[in-house]
Amino acid sequence: MALRPVRNNITVVRFRPQDFVRRINAASGATATARQVRYLARYCKWLGIKTVVIEDHYIDRHYLDEFAFYYCRSLAPPPNHVQRFHVFNVDFNKAALRARMHAVASRKTALAASSIEKGYRGFVSIRPLPAVPVGRTVLARLEDGHPRDLWAMGSQKVHLANLPLEVNGLAFQQQDLAVGACASAALWSALSRVTRMESMRAPTPAEVSETAGRHLLAGGRVVPAAGGLTVQQLCEAVRSCGFAPEYVRADRTEIFVATLHAYLLSGIPAVLHLRGIDDGQEVGHAVAAVGFTTQKAADPLLDSTVRLRSSRIEKVYVHDDRLGPYARSFLKAVPPTEAWRESLVLRIETDRDKASSPVEDWVVAAAIVPVYPKLRLSVRNLLSLAEALARPLEGVLGSVRAQRLSVEFFYRRSGDYLQTVGGLVDPEAAAKGLMDVALPRWCGVVRWYLDTTPLVDFVYDSTDILRDPGDDGRDLLRVVTCLYPPFAPVANQFARYYGVPRI
Repeated sequence: MALRPVRNNITVVRFRPQDFVRRINAASGATATARQVRYLARYCKWLGIKTVVIEDHYIDRHYLDEFAFYYCRSLAPPPNHVQRFHVFNVDFNKAALRARMHAVASRKTALAASSIEKGYRGFVSIRPLPAVPVGRTVLARLEDGHPRDLWAMGSQKVHLANLPLEVNGLAFQQQDLAVGACASAALWSALSRVTRMESMRAPTPAEVSETAGRHLLAGGRVVPAAGGLTVQQLCEAVRSCGFAPEYVRADRTEIFVATLHAYLLSGIPAVLHLRGIDDGQEVGHAVAAVGFTTQKAADPLLDSTVRLRSSRIEKVYVHDDRLGPYARSFLKAVPPTEAWRESLVLRIETDRDKASSPVEDWVVAAAIVPVYPKLRLSVRNLLSLAEALARPLEGVLGSVRAQRLSVEFFYRRSGDYLQTVGGLVDPEAAAKGLMDVALPRWCGVVRWYLDTTPLVDFVYDSTDILRDPGDDGRDLLRVVTCLYPPFAPVANQFARYYGVPRI
């Protein structure tokens, strides 16, 4: 019997929120609109989306792995492909898209990007699963006029027929209780970022669930995944993907927030383990933190012996599989009382379209961060190094200016770091110093500020640990980078004292 050829159909429609929802429901076979679909329609409206291009037949590796892992063994399996909804913030019709594809196909040399490519803002994959329709989705971040310090995102290359497209974002997916729960969805988002950073293939949700339960089945069977994953299982999944799980408890709020700040500033997402109360019962949840916003005033409950810039965190943006990507939440330190110890509360907004957006309150229990295995120098170590540097820096600046000092920590691949500081340092000093610098793949950076002006970086070898908290880190320091030319004489003194290059 001859096989029927597989055909794709590409449709171009104007974006209207209600029509967008209707088409997604039709693609999944849903009779009721999921909360995540409503959120995506609102988010695309905020992005200024004007045109939607729909691919009827797309083979998505992440859904196909779920299909092979679970759905193909069902009595009535769904189709093995998804529909992709590509979104653009420019107006065009099908004739314009066809003309652009013809231009790309007919030219031997590369064409300059047209308004279609420049207006690309990502895609939404819709699985043929009525109850859980939203599959792998990558959308651009929202530019709504509010300063966001950094996002743990990366560039994603996409092809629509022969048209090359690109979007900067982080993968999101609605949890599927058959193959993965909220914890596996959050970890999958985080791993999709760090694997790309290391030029590795991102794992699928099915692979995350399978590796998490390969050796430890504390909650019973792996699939269906209604029981969720334990912290130990999440750590096992991180290790199985070639990374080291950095587990940080939230009982020391200032250390926890400094760690979260440092990893997000480094472009590395963190999985937040949350606890809450539902109908009088304690419940757990997990989200992937991808970015943050700071305020001018520091929270004294989040400060330490040195002024931490992380203490200014106000909002955290999370991928919440029950809601959608880049959901806004508010991070608040709660002081201790006789009945309650010091803690962190995450308030997740559930509907920003309403005048008074409803929120869900969760207590932050811990974070799990997938890091490069040889990145061993912890944020707690970097804080100890900053404390050792604080007194000599304060002595140089004097008591008045010392009150304006603050510090932050982050990790950076050495090549990226040296390229980044190229425009901030004195070219002559940089040219001389760069010849003497030897850095590991990832380095730890302690950056000092005077008010909002970056002064100096102390760059450390991240492949080792600080064994004595009272140590000044002389053996770990690799280079001193002066970021503010008038501060160069002081930076030179530090470099000579420690015996390291200065750039």
